[in-house]
Amino acid sequence: MATLSPRMFLAQEIMRLRQAKGMNREQLAKMVFVSESLVRSWERGRRIPQPDHLEALEKIFDTKGVLLQIRKELINAATPMEWMAAWRAVESRATSLLSFETTVIPGLLQTKEYATSVFQAARHLGEIDEMLKARLERQKILTREDDPPTLVALLAEAALLNNVGGPKIMHDQLMHIAKMAERDHIVVQVIPFSSSVCAGFLAPFVIASFDAGEAAYVDNQLNGDVITETENVAILRRMFEQFRAEALSGSESVKLIQRLAEERWTEN
Repeated sequence: MATLSPRMFLAQEIMRLRQAKGMNREQLAKMVFVSESLVRSWERGRRIPQPDHLEALEKIFDTKGVLLQIRKELINAATPMEWMAAWRAVESRATSLLSFETTVIPGLLQTKEYATSVFQAARHLGEIDEMLKARLERQKILTREDDPPTLVALLAEAALLNNVGGPKIMHDQLMHIAKMAERDHIVVQVIPFSSSVCAGFLAPFVIASFDAGEAAYVDNQLNGDVITETENVAILRRMFEQFRAEALSGSESVKLIQRLAEERWTEN
């Protein structure tokens, strides 16, 4: 028998409790004041209910805090690796990747030191050493000799200026990006602060294209989601193209990155 992940354990428990109450998804959704599609996503393990939604479910099912405890003790510690495991399966098959980041450098372009600082600052409950190892392993898809995917990395200018790990780590990270951008299959473009599209930045995301279609990964402060619904991926692709239209060219972006590395992040 396969072992359920904490995410799927909670998902099946919500479905079991709903069915035990003789309710359908639409009825439960109305009681929690959410959409039926969100309830479906909970029960399929695609989304993890937020604490306020779980509190409402606790009252409906009279579970006396059990669901909240599952989230706190099991899911919070397990999800960082779950997200990456699910996305890595998609990423490894990709022929192209469109990455948009607002505050940090994309994981595929991070140095070891920068990635370590990101995990430490985020206070992830997952094992940092394991997460770092997984991130560095993922990066190998960009340097493999056998048909690496095309990567277009779109960065908000803030990602180049936010202090992650200190001046030396930032300097080395920016120079690493410039070096990676020399590869034919990697394009790095920066969206300057002055662009009006900055007001539309809500969360980072990545779109992967592969033979069978497209999928996306959307990240936030609490968790991440792998998106496979065609209409939702299409929305993200339109957003990416809108943002990219306001970005500096590849060569201009590399010059800016190199200049900031020397002017902003070189210790005197």
